[in-house]
Amino acid sequence: MTHLVAVVSITLYLLATALFLLQLWRPSRTGRTQRSASICCALAFLLHSITMGLVLRDPSFFALENGADYFLWVSWVLGLVFLIFRRWFDYPMLGAFIAPAIVLFMGSSSYLLHQDASSLVSAGSDKAGQDLIVSLLHGVPALVAVVSLVLALAVSVVFLVVERRLKRRTALALEAGGLNLQLLDRLNTHLVRIGFVAISLVIVSGGLWAVMERKSVFTLDTSVVSGLVVWLLLAAILFVRLVLHWSPRKISRLTVVVAGSFLLSVFVVLALAGRMTHVAMWS
Repeated sequence: MTHLVAVVSITLYLLATALFLLQLWRPSRTGRTQRSASICCALAFLLHSITMGLVLRDPSFFALENGADYFLWVSWVLGLVFLIFRRWFDYPMLGAFIAPAIVLFMGSSSYLLHQDASSLVSAGSDKAGQDLIVSLLHGVPALVAVVSLVLALAVSVVFLVVERRLKRRTALALEAGGLNLQLLDRLNTHLVRIGFVAISLVIVSGGLWAVMERKSVFTLDTSVVSGLVVWLLLAAILFVRLVLHWSPRKISRLTVVVAGSFLLSVFVVLALAGRMTHVAMWS
């Protein structure tokens, strides 16, 4: 049942992506295509939420300490935030980026779950109370960091594309309607700040957990190194924006590089490497 609902949800997200792209390529004056895409997104998120409810019936999936659970939560929060975003500006280009990102995280969750389901059981059966604390202090900020940087990546790309089209005065640029570049730039700034604070909490909570477990605070593990590198890069983005006053275009380009690199490292560490339990790196 859970698998079927998840597959239907992914299918609807993919259909919404196709409709968003169709609206960009051949805009509908009546807005029928975009309304259809919005309906698909709403139905997909409803089924996505039902999937989350079915999954949460298993207590082992609550602790945010394995890749399958982590990616599934990221996909759901992305869907929730995207629906909220659509109340501010209803533009198909954002949907064309965010909807496939949701599918990517859902698919990665399924891949990890089927790759080594036994790891999930063993991870959730020991030290339940401690796992809950780690999830709240470490997993939740990590979840917020990934979601904020996925959105920052999408918003930055949309900013660059729309700005270029507005300069060329193309028909697609005029279809942007009320899409405000200043609004996109401010949104990008807020998302980067949220990501920076969230990763800071991840680093601090991870260090405290390692001290409590009498483990090494710093290791050469890719999760630790990539987290520290991205934290420094996000600090650099905020510095060049707030102190050096770089232009929104340069900031967006830098955000695309940093956020894209971070997300790539997330998939390399959790998906390609097949690591199911994040806390196992100190064991």
